[in-house]
Amino acid sequence: MVGGTGKTFLRLAGSNLGGFLDKALGIGGKIGQEAATSALNYGVGKFAPKYVGKATKDIPMLLRNSPTSTIPQLGKLVGQGAVVGTGLSAANMMDQQSDYSQPMSSQLGNAEMQNFLMSQQLQNQKFMHDMALIQTRAESRIPGAQYPGSLNPMSGDRAFEKSLLDEVGVFGRGIYGTGTRL
Repeated sequence: MVGGTGKTFLRLAGSNLGGFLDKALGIGGKIGQEAATSALNYGVGKFAPKYVGKATKDIPMLLRNSPTSTIPQLGKLVGQGAVVGTGLSAANMMDQQSDYSQPMSSQLGNAEMQNFLMSQQLQNQKFMHDMALIQTRAESRIPGAQYPGSLNPMSGDRAFEKSLLDEVGVFGRGIYGTGTRL
């Protein structure tokens, strides 16, 4: 993945630096082609000595060492790819920011407005957590109300009926001598 600095590098290399990238690709391609040709000549001399000194038409196409043959062209492409890879990796090394280290912008106003909105969202989240904690503590103090949302009147008729029966049971125990349980 190309970071912000990598994109800037590509933009500069494409527009402002003109022939620099072309020259760098040419040099990288030439070095790659020469290296592939040398390796091909060494391999032919070592493993297929019968083709050394023969005419080009008598050598198989894969083992030919002319600049337009397969292996030297492949070496040229590898050399050019190395130049591009080196440029991109250098640009990414200069990019000190991770894609995940910056807060996501909501495209609303300037940085101060975004910071304000994020702080408000954080305060709202803290408030909601505090409310959930208060409700959970209240539910834990009522005997028999140990199921989620028992104090929430919006949780349905069944929850309301169960909490009402629990309250009637508390009064019944008090009246008939079984004591109150708190």
